[in-house]
Amino acid sequence: MHRTFVFACHALRGAWIQRWRRGGWALPACCLLLALTWAGPAKAAKPAPQATPEPNSPTIISLDLTETLVWGTVRAVLDGTNLVVVTPEITRFDIRLLGIEPPELPRQGRAGTKPTEGQPFGPEAATYVRDLLVDKQVRLEPYGKDRSGRTLAVVWLGDINVNLTLVKEGLAWVSQSVAVPKVRAELEVAERQAQVGKYGLWALPNPEPPWEFRKRHRLPSE
Repeated sequence: MHRTFVFACHALRGAWIQRWRRGGWALPACCLLLALTWAGPAKAAKPAPQATPEPNSPTIISLDLTETLVWGTVRAVLDGTNLVVVTPEITRFDIRLLGIEPPELPRQGRAGTKPTEGQPFGPEAATYVRDLLVDKQVRLEPYGKDRSGRTLAVVWLGDINVNLTLVKEGLAWVSQSVAVPKVRAELEVAERQAQVGKYGLWALPNPEPPWEFRKRHRLPSE
């Protein structure tokens, strides 16, 4: 680069001196050439280096992904949505079926409260789940826990999605609180099918969702 610059200076020195007095074009041309020589050939711009993730950086998992699948045997059905599942390693899981709410069962009166008769199809839903699952081996897709510490899960009996089946048969509503998009979408389709077919509780003239029933009777959620 330095040699090229010196050579250009010697080559143009004579022309620059001769035309300087006449106000010719040599001086502007010389300046332009020197600027181009000094700048040198343009270099291709290098792309900015891309940041690579650190090997120990945490992985973000979306809400509609399940945790590790769990296999176990249903040892008890407490009502239409609550199960007790025991794994081969004798680990107990208190399970609540994710995304559904069956009709309310009758409740015994507690201190300061009156007993309630429950809703139509409440006992039928609990009996259906009990007959279907007790002492059967099931596969669980867990999605975290609820405020009571129960594992929220989609329960599979072979190829039968138990959560979905209860809604299809008109034995449960889709819960207002289900936050897993994939699970909610499937349940809502099943609920519309049950409504059109008037299955189970949808055969009633004015079926009342359990959350409205609890509000009307001032009952806590269980």
